[in-house]
Amino acid sequence: MDKKAWIVITACILGLVANWWYTASREQERKAAAAPVTQAPAQAAPQQTASGDAAAPAASAASAASSGAAPAAGTPQSTPAPAAVSLPKVIAELVSHDSKGQEVARFRFRDIGGSLESTQMVGKAVNSTKEELREDVLINGSSKYGVGTLMFNLSNNREPVWDNAVYSLKEQTDKKVVLEARLGALIVTKTYSLIPVDEGDEIVEGCAYMLHLDITVQNTGRENLAYGNWGIFAGTTNRISTSEMRNYTYFIYLADDDFEKEGGGTFSHWFSKDELRRYKTDYNKLEWAGVMSQYYASIICPSTQDRTDALYIAPTKVRLPITGETEEGLMLGLGMPEFSLPASDGQVYHAFRFNYDIFTGPRLNSMLKDMTGYVHKIDYIMDYGIFYIISNPMSWLINTFHGWFGNWGWAIVAMTFVVRLLIWPLYRKSYMSMKRMSLLQPKMKELKEMYPNDQQRVSMEMMKLYREYGISPFGGCLPMLLQLPIFLSFYYVLQTAAEFRGAPFLGWVTDLSQMDTVCYLPLGFYDLPINVLPIIMALTMILQMHMSPAAGDPTQQKIMKFMPLVFFLFCYTFPSALALYWTTQNIISIGQTWYIRRLPMPELTKVDPKKKKGGKKSFFERMMEAQQQALAEQQQREKNMRNVTRK
Repeated sequence: MDKKAWIVITACILGLVANWWYTASREQERKAAAAPVTQAPAQAAPQQTASGDAAAPAASAASAASSGAAPAAGTPQSTPAPAAVSLPKVIAELVSHDSKGQEVARFRFRDIGGSLESTQMVGKAVNSTKEELREDVLINGSSKYGVGTLMFNLSNNREPVWDNAVYSLKEQTDKKVVLEARLGALIVTKTYSLIPVDEGDEIVEGCAYMLHLDITVQNTGRENLAYGNWGIFAGTTNRISTSEMRNYTYFIYLADDDFEKEGGGTFSHWFSKDELRRYKTDYNKLEWAGVMSQYYASIICPSTQDRTDALYIAPTKVRLPITGETEEGLMLGLGMPEFSLPASDGQVYHAFRFNYDIFTGPRLNSMLKDMTGYVHKIDYIMDYGIFYIISNPMSWLINTFHGWFGNWGWAIVAMTFVVRLLIWPLYRKSYMSMKRMSLLQPKMKELKEMYPNDQQRVSMEMMKLYREYGISPFGGCLPMLLQLPIFLSFYYVLQTAAEFRGAPFLGWVTDLSQMDTVCYLPLGFYDLPINVLPIIMALTMILQMHMSPAAGDPTQQKIMKFMPLVFFLFCYTFPSALALYWTTQNIISIGQTWYIRRLPMPELTKVDPKKKKGGKKSFFERMMEAQQQALAEQQQREKNMRNVTRK
């Protein structure tokens, strides 16, 4: 083997070792971090009034009442009773159903902060392949604050003051929960309501993951009050489990009709001190904001009159549910408008109202598209990026086939078949081009024997041969080049679609979002997972390559032989849906190749330029001519240099 081939082999071996080491280290970290989970104490509860209402800290309101002047824009300051320590309690729950009447989500509300503690995804396991991780997914289940908690004194200079008042349950039905607390001279009432999934002839399944929040703030005091720099908590970024990718956790927002996302890395800097928090008021035309992980999202959308251009973001530590592992995360708060409340006359309480829609649910492309009438451009959170033009129809196609077959695995197989059918003409043309190029091998061998010490001359003569016989040296690469964006597009669909979580296919493939591990091979320092689909993928790729005609120079042919190993290493620890897609397209390619080989093979004949259709040269012909001309010029310069040296 030549030097280049050994470099490829070495790189592949190093890649395999690095993959084993990385997977082993992650497993060791998970086991080391796993511990019995103990919930941290919440903030100290506020002092209680004689009537039992929760009296929130209210220094600024009290000072306003005693001085007779309206306070400056701000918030009640925190003065918790040191001895009154309380843990948040779930005091209410709403259960939402889909159009078929099946439970899909359970919204749990806590007393402290009167907020949405978590949203349980009914029947969606954290990790279906591990017995200890089969509990239902909890969105925002790792945060010490509930979605909808009020935040006061938002600033870049200090941490916000959180609403730690104990809310009482005033009313509950199967569609609505009403929570209320007293914050000094203020009475805050929060009404959480389910949004109907079926409204007349329109069915919007995504509404099962939505709540409408109505916040009413009343002034019971005898003085005018004015407030600003308030915010409402939207959630915390964290993974649902360690099997998810860390780099898919972002805080997100729609500003000026453009979807934006940022990760925790924006708060870390190489040459300056890391940011502790960020409070900005220049997010132009901010329509909604929230956080998302690989498969789920939590978003708050204010009504038109309640929009501001302010966001509060800060790094935080989050503790994953079930496993108890701690990792870096981000918390996000959405700014609220400034408001003022006239004094009460003892009979009439003046109030100010805020209205929000809250979405806490899965990132399902087809579902989110139907929700755009409720939350503008919410489907943008699928975040396909530059591959949107391919990923979006692929997602639609997979969902369509799933509606037919009822199985996501067979939907992937059917979608792959359609893709291969669409590129069949190009694949056939490419195969014929590779076959014609293989017929040129004897002539290329003669050129190398004729000019053994002049590689440039060999290259130039080969270009002439390509032109004479109308062969494109890149023709065999076109299917691979076309498959690459398709592969990456499906990769994006797979990496952000919650459809595949817990979805079985056949036999040992019980979860398309996980590796299809059937057993572990103990190697002493590491238990190697045996994943079947990547192995089948590599074997079918080898068979496909053996059935295809050899093209290119010997070095290129040797490098191509290692492509199955490269893809094997790349896909080995990836979700089984990706390996299923690649394996299926290999099998279909084998069938197409078998069929093509039974067609009449092309003959190696020279092309008459005068009979060429339209008389125009193709892109590859122009490129070959340019390369040939460049080689000729370089050869002439070298010849001139030798003549000068002799003189």
